[in-house]
Amino acid sequence: MNIIVFSIISAITILSAIGVISSQRIMHSVLSLAVMLLSVAAVYAILNAEFLAVIQVLVYTGGVVVLLLFATMLTRSDLQLKRESSDTKPAVAAVSIFAIGLLFYIVGNNWKSLKGPAVVGSVKNIGLLIFNVKKDVIPFEIISLVLLAAMVGAIFLSRKEA
Repeated sequence: MNIIVFSIISAITILSAIGVISSQRIMHSVLSLAVMLLSVAAVYAILNAEFLAVIQVLVYTGGVVVLLLFATMLTRSDLQLKRESSDTKPAVAAVSIFAIGLLFYIVGNNWKSLKGPAVVGSVKNIGLLIFNVKKDVIPFEIISLVLLAAMVGAIFLSRKEA
């Protein structure tokens, strides 16, 4: 059952990735990107990496896609892709040969030497590793001061001279 769900989600990921690069309209391309990123988050969830799935949805789908949508909607230019005649056949041939070679390598490789699934930590364990109070207090505080200085510098540089 798990392999069927994984196959369906993988097909959705591949089809939406093709939609990203082949769409003539940029809004359709951005929406295909959102579907692709959500399906990657679903793959993370299937692999019991809930933390990565949540980060995928928050950062990429929630941040990058919204940023692209706002940038697309706020620019007032012609957003249609204009195709010019160009010779892309050599590049397509090179990428195709590379992809076929990579596919043969993956299929022909002896994967029996792999140990098994990696141990995936829970969200609680990841949080304890990230915010270990005993060990990582000083580096964490230094990073927070650097980020604060960067924000103050960005505000200072972006304000208008009165």
